Amino acid sequence: MGLSATRLTCFALLSAIEEDLRLRIEFAKYGLPVEDVLGEARMTSATQRFSRDQGGTSNPSLSDLLPYVDFADSFEILNSAGGELDSRERDFIRGNTLLLQKLIPVRNRVAHTRPLEFDDLSTAFDVVKHFADSADIDTPRCDQVLSELERDPSFVLGLEIRFLDVPTDSTIRHNLPIPDFDETGFVGRKSTVRALIKHVRGPYPVISLVGDGGIGKTSLALKAAYEILDSPDNPFDAVVWTTARNSLLTAGEIKRIQGAVKDSLGLLRVAAEELGGKNAAEDPMTEVLEYMQHFRVLLILDNLETVLDAKLREFLAELPIGSKVIITSRIGVGAMEMPIRVEPLEKGEAINLLRSLAKIRNVPALQGISSAVIDGIIEKTSAHPLYIKWFVSVVQSGRRPEDALNSGLLLDYCMSNVYEYISDNGRLVLRSMQTLTGTHNQAELAYLNDLDVKRLQSAILELITTNFVLMRTATSGNSVVTEYELSEFALSYLEKHHPVSEEEQHWLRDRNATLFAYGEQIALKSKRDRYDANSLDLRDAKDFSVAAKLLEALSLIYRGELSIALEIIQDAHELAPDYHECFRLEAMARAAAHNFHGANAAFEKALGLNSDSSALNWFYARFLINDFGQPQAGLKFLQRAATLDPRSSTIRIEIAKTHQQLGNDELARDTCLSLLNNPETALEIKSRVLEIYVRSAMSTASRFYGATDYAGCLEILESLKEALESLQGVTADDLVRDRVNFARSLSRGVRLKATDKYLGQAATTINISLARWLGVSSSEGVDRSYGIVKTIQAEKGYGFVKPADGGPDTFFHATDVRPAGEFARVRVGSEISYKRIVKGEKGRAVEVWLVER
Repeated sequence: MGLSATRLTCFALLSAIEEDLRLRIEFAKYGLPVEDVLGEARMTSATQRFSRDQGGTSNPSLSDLLPYVDFADSFEILNSAGGELDSRERDFIRGNTLLLQKLIPVRNRVAHTRPLEFDDLSTAFDVVKHFADSADIDTPRCDQVLSELERDPSFVLGLEIRFLDVPTDSTIRHNLPIPDFDETGFVGRKSTVRALIKHVRGPYPVISLVGDGGIGKTSLALKAAYEILDSPDNPFDAVVWTTARNSLLTAGEIKRIQGAVKDSLGLLRVAAEELGGKNAAEDPMTEVLEYMQHFRVLLILDNLETVLDAKLREFLAELPIGSKVIITSRIGVGAMEMPIRVEPLEKGEAINLLRSLAKIRNVPALQGISSAVIDGIIEKTSAHPLYIKWFVSVVQSGRRPEDALNSGLLLDYCMSNVYEYISDNGRLVLRSMQTLTGTHNQAELAYLNDLDVKRLQSAILELITTNFVLMRTATSGNSVVTEYELSEFALSYLEKHHPVSEEEQHWLRDRNATLFAYGEQIALKSKRDRYDANSLDLRDAKDFSVAAKLLEALSLIYRGELSIALEIIQDAHELAPDYHECFRLEAMARAAAHNFHGANAAFEKALGLNSDSSALNWFYARFLINDFGQPQAGLKFLQRAATLDPRSSTIRIEIAKTHQQLGNDELARDTCLSLLNNPETALEIKSRVLEIYVRSAMSTASRFYGATDYAGCLEILESLKEALESLQGVTADDLVRDRVNFARSLSRGVRLKATDKYLGQAATTINISLARWLGVSSSEGVDRSYGIVKTIQAEKGYGFVKPADGGPDTFFHATDVRPAGEFARVRVGSEISYKRIVKGEKGRAVEVWLVER
């Protein structure tokens, strides 16, 4: 069960008319204050939604806020436009307000993934077509979407349903799947739905829907469950859906699906995990019963006939008062249930289903046919929903309606005739799914069949409309993951009539194995260092194929071929719109092109899909700090990453460096000390941390020294001494040693300048300890100095440095800077280390090198 092409098409149509209405508002209200256009209440509501979504941007414009205004408000604003609109356009909008209001319930069902009604698509299409055809109003987006639907209806498969003004509904916990009758909406059987809801609200603890396979039991259970969920007096605290669908129908037997639920305990374990998380108890029956005792739970057990056993009957017999169970099954479970027999559709309902399918799939042979012919079709199909769908598929493939009915084995006949007209690309996809059974995402199928995005999506849409392939959805983080698999009947038919040759099976399995091996390498690299920009955060093996595409884009980014990289990333977006790494690499490409606002927007989209990725928070933080000029905001995302991965020294090092950049030297040193004092921190990490710590300490100490706060200076130097003495086996590079020498020079300066005897003695002690750590004599002079570049004459090749110890400004020449060529990096304010030599009355700095790396 998943997002159907019908639901996605409805979304495309609704989005189009919304965008056109917003454009008309901007046109009519151009230049007016936003509050005057929206009114106080609308503006408050829209601003709150905008802030939640965009992170609190100040002073949003009218175009910023309009997507967050309720849909109904958009045409009410236009109705109030008065003379700001052309009279014909104003009259047209007012005259069609009732038509626009018809879209509101359709929009709510699309936005909240609620079951569609059978005429929702036709309603949306008719309204959009009416607006597009009118000469009284300009509707460029409606025109564009209708044109795209006519040219390539499969483009909707790449859309992600989201209305910015519609909040996520989370009042009642549930895991109900998206209905599988989306293509037509729910047709008929209103009395059966009412009866089911009445029994659920009544005294019966167990209500069963019993009937033949494919008769619509699952659809009825879902329709009723959603209505109960949305009712204002919903009596349940949670609605939990589990399914035991685990068999494939073949010509002579029922085959189990490997890895599916095999018994009632397996089914109850799924329910226990849904209610209590992945750490379900060893006795799932007891755990589920305990949840149902403390909370009012509606538990739906779908396809129960495959796991019907004594343990399940025991479970049903012990249900506590207040909680209920709905069962769908081909057979009943006994006297403890309230059974509802699901019969074929009523004749009128079956006709509605047939006509709706014919219209949605645009099957000319079934449109406009006489009532007598339709009656004959319904009689031949026995008003069975599954048979009607397959019949339409056969006619859609090019057969005459009378030929489609001329078979005793209708299902097999339908599949055979439909397959005959499936395109070469469609058959390629089918053979790959036959060989490698299970669910697949678009990226996997594109790789296995060597198809580009457009050809693949066209093939998938063809296979969905012919009922060979089912589209299923699942949640992953903040996103909805869409995958595809062969229907049970389709796999049975293909294995019987169109088996894949051994040679092609071998080729497909080898190709899949190659991809898997490559993906394992990607996963291993990520595991070694997930904070390396070249690593990709993989959710599972289904990301391998799109990850390979993203790595290709990554190499192009490094080579500076950004436009080609973005094209590949866009393909990856279409194949895996729910994968956050697509947006992260887009951000990298845009940052490399100095489009920092575009990069920021891409990062925000990535976090919208997976805000709990420590690596993603890390990469965004570094972008904010290094490229976007927002180190304070970057620090918050680093701290979020540290919360998600508290053992990472990489994150904490970056936090220390950012504190230092922001002038928070004390916080920087505290962060460094927590790593230096941690016995689990590796020695090579401690060496990196020591550099940051010493630099921060000396920045603070020299500031105190310059302000003649000698006590404050010695306090910092004492802390530095203690930190150095506590380290064992840590290698100090030249930069660290040079800064420790600078600490010695400050301590000597304090000893000479401080009038307090105690301070002089403390300075001497510190100098001796630091000298011992350096492995030199305390009487040995400190021959290096520190300072900040005061002026620079780049074109003349010289500058002046202001010593940190307060001495006179000192001259240095470009030839004195080490290594050669580094003079070009020297700026006013650069921190440098140097040797000072005296020439006459003036000094000169030689052996100069930049302290910052």
